[in-house]
Amino acid sequence: MKNNLSIDILSATINSVAESFVLIAPDHKVLICNTSMVKTLEIFFGKEIHIGDDYRDFVLEPLKDIYFSAFENAIQGESTTIQKETSTGEIHLWFEYKANPVYDDAKKLIGVAIYAKNIDEQKKAELAIEYLKTTYESLLNNISDSICLLDSNFKLIQFNTHFKKSILRNIGKEINLGDDFREFLFPQETDAFYTQFNSAISGKTVEDEICVHNIHGETIWILSKMYPVHDKNQTIIGVCLVTINISAKKKMELSLIENEQRFRKIIETAPVPIVIFNKSMKIQLVNPETEKIFNYESKELLGQDINILIPPRFHANHAQYQQQYIQAPKIYRMGIGRFTPAITKDGIEKIVEVSLNSFKVNDETFILAIIQDVTKRIEHENKLENQVETLEKIAWQQSHEMRKPVANILGLVQLIEYDKAYNPLLINQLHQTTKELDDVIHKIVNLTHLNR
Repeated sequence: MKNNLSIDILSATINSVAESFVLIAPDHKVLICNTSMVKTLEIFFGKEIHIGDDYRDFVLEPLKDIYFSAFENAIQGESTTIQKETSTGEIHLWFEYKANPVYDDAKKLIGVAIYAKNIDEQKKAELAIEYLKTTYESLLNNISDSICLLDSNFKLIQFNTHFKKSILRNIGKEINLGDDFREFLFPQETDAFYTQFNSAISGKTVEDEICVHNIHGETIWILSKMYPVHDKNQTIIGVCLVTINISAKKKMELSLIENEQRFRKIIETAPVPIVIFNKSMKIQLVNPETEKIFNYESKELLGQDINILIPPRFHANHAQYQQQYIQAPKIYRMGIGRFTPAITKDGIEKIVEVSLNSFKVNDETFILAIIQDVTKRIEHENKLENQVETLEKIAWQQSHEMRKPVANILGLVQLIEYDKAYNPLLINQLHQTTKELDDVIHKIVNLTHLNR
């Protein structure tokens, strides 16, 4: 009666255990099997297991190697624990299997106890987490930026491959999870780092450009961004730091700035007026020589239409030329007789010669005009033309008025040579002709003085 009660208690205890349990004799015969194991095996095999059955008949083919290995280890006194997905048809369940040796009071082996715990939900949750973690790490490592996550005490919680490589290449140190990130700062960025971190940990998103020098002496420009990181309760738990190497971009920007400064210097020091305007004919830049020639300050010209420098009566025609040039820009050079009227702030009109060329900046077209004030040159040329006319008159007088008295003098001289006797009439005639010649010379001299 007592033994039957003990068996009943043992059986009830085994059946109350959530894990599936079976005790197998050394010859693989089933000695004890709880209700959970019966139901589990029935799911996979469609039949119940009974005391005395050969347990090997209830082992799925993919699990037989694992079963025999674990069984042999248990026979030898060793325990085995393994997690394995058990599948048959459309049924796929994860179990944690344990195989332990079972001894009697005399330390004699009774058999092998096998426990099968259904961990399907737990395992699938773990696998889902692992998948998300792997996906997250994959995405993180495939981002070209260097990224790390710091807790409130500056400890590294997470970082990607690019971040690790960047630290090693520029700082010369290996970085690991749990390290204090302050040990990996560039000396030049310490103050900026603390300023950014304090802002981010208080809930702000901040960014800054920092110029540093790595262990190789190279100058590096870094764009540093920091974001606050919240948990599901929106409590800030750390800071996400993103660093981007912008050295190439920064060098290009600095180069563009230097080129612009050189360009402006060339424009400003040019000895002739230079005006730059856009397709809308709005003035964008003038140099000091333009201010000097047109008597404007640069601030009075910037943003104004180019017509401000052209006399009003020419505006209509000039607008037509402007549109033609914008539609088909080409180089116009000085020195080919293209004279343009211009007007100063004081209303004084000038004659200028203009050289035009177009260029683009960020796909926007600009026109550069180099202006030469030729007013005095034109006046000088007009004066020369008048002098040429005067000289032509003089030449005509030389060829007509002077020719007659010269011919007369030559004739009288010849007569004197032939007439041996003194003839006062010839001498008087010679005197008269010489006077006529002298009058012509005086006329030429007077005309020359009048046109100086």
